[in-house]
This record gives sequence, C-alpha cells and structure tokens, in this order.
Amino acid sequence: MLYQQGHTSFWRRHPLAAGAGLVLTLWWLHSGWYEAVAVTAIIGLLVLVARRRRALTVRDAGLRARADFEHRLNLAGDPRGLFGRYPPVQPGWFPDPQNRSQIRYFDGALWTPYARPR
Repeated sequence: MLYQQGHTSFWRRHPLAAGAGLVLTLWWLHSGWYEAVAVTAIIGLLVLVARRRRALTVRDAGLRARADFEHRLNLAGDPRGLFGRYPPVQPGWFPDPQNRSQIRYFDGALWTPYARPR
C-alpha cells in the first residue's frame, strides 16, 4: 500500500472519449432530448457508485488482511514489527533472510553483504 500509483480521473486518461461525450450531451441538450441526457446521467451515476463501493470493499479487505497479518506476526514474536508493521528504514533495506535480527540492502539483483549497518 505504500507504493501505489496515484489515480487519475477518466477525462484525463481518455480525453477524446470525454470530449465526445461532452459534445454528444451538448447536442442532445440543444436538440431537446432532455430525457436521454437524464437517463444517461442516472446510468452513469449508478455505475460510478457501484465502482466506488467495490473499490472501498477491496480496500477494506486489504486493510483487514494486513491488520490480521501484523497481529499474527505480533503473536508469533515479532514485537518490533520488523516483518510487518513498519516499512524498511530506507527504500531497498529489508530483513536479512539468514540473520533476521539485522537488515540488509537488496539492490534488485542480489543481496549485498557489504552494506550491513554496524
């Protein structure tokens, strides 16, 4: 959850589709098709609410799973949160797989033994 991408809005991700929808809406309003605009807006609002509700459900499930994982780590003897609660001190620093009381630097390809904190 610490490294998630920021969410951009639909009209920024798809400017042509958003522009086409705006032109279509303006044309319908100019032509007097108010019912079509209202029905389309209601359907769009229902889709938006359903997607938002699903996203919140997924987020809450992830938070519950993370809390349960940290709780189980705490019960198993990880009171400082080396593996769960707190992120590494700096990006790239992780718990040492051989000696769990220390952290080592992982450069993405291999563990570097010379970068241990003293």
